[in-house]
Amino acid sequence: MNKRILLVLMLVVGLMTGPALAQSDFGEYGTILPVKGQSSLAFLKIGASPRAVAMGEAFVAMNGGIDASFYNPGALGFVSGGEYALAYTRWLVNSGLYSGALAYKWGGNTFGVSIVSFVPEEVEETTIFQATGTGRMIQGGDTAIGFMFARQMTDKVSWGVQARWVQEDLVLKTTSTFQFDLGISAYTGYRSLRIAAAARNVGTEITVETEQFSPPINFNFGLAGEVYGEQGDPTYLTLAGETIMATDYGQRWNFGGELWVANMLALRGGYKVNYDVEDYSLGVGLKYDFGGRNIRVDLSYSDGGVYFDAPLRIAVSGSF
Repeated sequence: MNKRILLVLMLVVGLMTGPALAQSDFGEYGTILPVKGQSSLAFLKIGASPRAVAMGEAFVAMNGGIDASFYNPGALGFVSGGEYALAYTRWLVNSGLYSGALAYKWGGNTFGVSIVSFVPEEVEETTIFQATGTGRMIQGGDTAIGFMFARQMTDKVSWGVQARWVQEDLVLKTTSTFQFDLGISAYTGYRSLRIAAAARNVGTEITVETEQFSPPINFNFGLAGEVYGEQGDPTYLTLAGETIMATDYGQRWNFGGELWVANMLALRGGYKVNYDVEDYSLGVGLKYDFGGRNIRVDLSYSDGGVYFDAPLRIAVSGSF
């Protein structure tokens, strides 16, 4: 592998140790705990792809076509022609996440756009003097619109970046900012083993009233490869794993697998370590080819824990 590519990957892995410094020191008690739940724009942490979520979101090294828009823009350099995806997530407490992406490869470059919209349940306004409700219904929400660029440097290496405008509507106050994702993906040369790294949700702090909150920055590093068959075969099995360091949480681990049968049916499963909700997940995908193009439908189910209904996701995607 090109030495410069290895250097970039090592740099990203080194940066992943930075968030470990985001801890609280309790002085004489000598207890050090990770800083948790103190970021803004939490909707950016919700998995937007049923395919990826079904695999435990061990997706940074999957080179999985248009779904990489939400996990590693660097992998978009491996798409062929144009691809699109539209997805819906039934999230916690009657909220919903709507997402979409479109990408097109022109020569060695891939250009794309993405959108994510979080819609919470509408609730009745309450005040100090009208604790049972004012009769006025209110609803906030969040939106992110991104523009992506990826370049396939060789047949084995691709990098990419996504610049994104993000807005958070808190009803009484609306704030916005700019963020970016940066990623790289490479084939190691050993069978189909791939190695990838991504920095996600990197941006400036958001100020709400007098308080400042940082975005949910993640550093992802992972591996993926086929253990049976090869990509494009009628039947093949892919396994993937990755580690994540987040500025508002401790280290996490994602593991997943995807089995394609007759190049039409995909069976997926995954497991997450050190998460509060959504530890195990399952999913299925269907693909139909026609005239050199395809259309896909993906479904996923993930555990909602003791207190929440299980999140469900569905997506329609394809090539053009």
